[in-house]
Amino acid sequence: MTAALLIIDMQNDYCHPDGVFAAAGLRVDGLDRLVADTNSLIAQARSAGTPVVWVRMEWAGDGDVGLLAERSPFLRERGLRRGTWGAEVVAGLDRRPGDHEVVKTRFSAFHATDLDTLLDELGVTTVVLAGVRTDFCVESTVRDAFFRDLRAVVVRDAVAGYFPDLHDNSLRVMGTVFAEVLPGAEAGAVFTGPGGSARRPAPPPAPRPEGT
Repeated sequence: MTAALLIIDMQNDYCHPDGVFAAAGLRVDGLDRLVADTNSLIAQARSAGTPVVWVRMEWAGDGDVGLLAERSPFLRERGLRRGTWGAEVVAGLDRRPGDHEVVKTRFSAFHATDLDTLLDELGVTTVVLAGVRTDFCVESTVRDAFFRDLRAVVVRDAVAGYFPDLHDNSLRVMGTVFAEVLPGAEAGAVFTGPGGSARRPAPPPAPRPEGT
């Protein structure tokens, strides 16, 4: 088991009170706590040498939004556009040079991106997920990971949605077969367990008994 930490869509338009989702009545409650819990998870990953991957939703223009523009009309002409404040990662998150980034245009981080290739190059077999929205982009990514025979761990303290019932139901569904849902206090074991770090060197071979 070699792990990577995926931070899903922790962007201003999704999360910040001044973002387009909040303007449409979709708000992340307790953003400061979510940022703190996410940073705690990131610190555990870094301590174990686990790669951190920042996944962002971003559209170059209005035509890239697709069917979502019909279902969520407030996104037809604004929100998550390339080069805007709304597409940037929320301030206060521990993002560093050397971290990886994946930019997507649909809910799943695997759809039409190079995430598959990146995880393969890193030797990753387990993905640990944090971010928003639990019942949309996090769950879509978890399901696609499962379909690729990647183990998924969702950190309960570090994911959020806009509606508590949908958030809770999504965690329940993901916890059936698609993922393991853990509190942040237990997530560190995924990074430090056998093979948890993609960068940890292999242990030296055991000494051979004399005379063999």
